[in-house]
Amino acid sequence: MKITKYIFTIVVVAGLLAFVAYHVIPWNNNSGNEQQGSSAQASVNNEVQPSAENSSVPSFVLMDLKGKEEQLQSYKDKLILVNFWASWCGPCNEEAPSMEEMYQKLHSQGLVVVGISIDHHVGQVEKFVKQYSISFPVLLDTSESVASSYGITGVPETFILNSHYKLIKHVIGPLDWTSPDVTSYLSTLMQEEK
Repeated sequence: MKITKYIFTIVVVAGLLAFVAYHVIPWNNNSGNEQQGSSAQASVNNEVQPSAENSSVPSFVLMDLKGKEEQLQSYKDKLILVNFWASWCGPCNEEAPSMEEMYQKLHSQGLVVVGISIDHHVGQVEKFVKQYSISFPVLLDTSESVASSYGITGVPETFILNSHYKLIKHVIGPLDWTSPDVTSYLSTLMQEEK
């Protein structure tokens, strides 16, 4: 009888450990939407995925929060940041204030930021936008079809595009968009677009 209880206890503990290992521990850095961690101090270079630079990115047509259709081609002759995010994503919440501050600082110099939310409920998006006083355009990708066409592996992810909609950089994870290195990098790119 004692041996049966002992074996049963071992099986239960092994099962719990297997469950934790499979469902809780991330297997790689891109295993889910919330895997990005809280390091918002990364530099542009160490968070950039080696992507096909100068390749065209997929076009899109999405609705904004007022129900108006917007498309990528609406933003002409500018440096464009396309930022995928979700209100439930902790790193997105960390990143949002610095992205808004950077946008306020550089928009007049020719920078466009387009936020694309993959939230399924518009109310959550509106709450997020209000919470962080976001003034750049926010579009809704509730079906995640545009996110899928861009091949995102989690949120936040940002695609820096030139005025011809060619990929310059692909940034995975949160970034402090107000850091001097990032600001200088974006300013240089904007000068190149003129």
